[in-house]
Amino acid sequence: MPAANVPEILLLCLAYRDFLDELYSPLFDKLSDSANVKRAKTTRGALRYLEQNSPSAIIVTDEGLTQQRHREVLERVVTYTRNGGLVIVGLHFTSFTERDVFNRFFNHGFGLPWERGDYHRTDFEFNASCVLPRGTMTSSLPGPCNMKTLHVKNVQPHEKIFGPVRNARTQSHVFPPEPVDSAQAAVAGASVGNGYLVYCGDVNGEDGSNRIILSLCGLSS
Repeated sequence: MPAANVPEILLLCLAYRDFLDELYSPLFDKLSDSANVKRAKTTRGALRYLEQNSPSAIIVTDEGLTQQRHREVLERVVTYTRNGGLVIVGLHFTSFTERDVFNRFFNHGFGLPWERGDYHRTDFEFNASCVLPRGTMTSSLPGPCNMKTLHVKNVQPHEKIFGPVRNARTQSHVFPPEPVDSAQAAVAGASVGNGYLVYCGDVNGEDGSNRIILSLCGLSS
């Protein structure tokens, strides 16, 4: 791929933990194979980058963007999204964001009624009726996949990208299986202004969610 056509992706790591790179090395390696990957760990670094660049996608890797001291970065990310950008929220965000903070981030930050949902493992499948961001490589999306996720609720049917399979039940080595709320989503996406916001709820960096993120970035998995 000619250098001029290589997409640039920003990893926004404002609450960075060292084990992020260990857990998500398969995803980061795949991203680096096909894209120019940048990383911002501080408010100053993030603002400087966004003042000078408009990446193909921003991946929010943790809860840092929800914190008051990073408010200016959040405002810049929201503006980037409304102006046509793609933002994917996930990775450590799912494990380290408290319920009220989670809800407020999507409600107040992006104007979506999304809220923190159930937490469990089950089988998921692609919703062929969903609306995807421009440039998604649909051929690289996985088939039915098994993930442990923090779901998101209050999503519209067309916002559900991956949801539970028909008659899905929770899977646990400790608790008996129970019916899954099929209205909740493991991966959801919505238009925000001229751009698009994605939530990916997988908590373990499993192959299925890695392939989903790559596909949404327009990259082969």
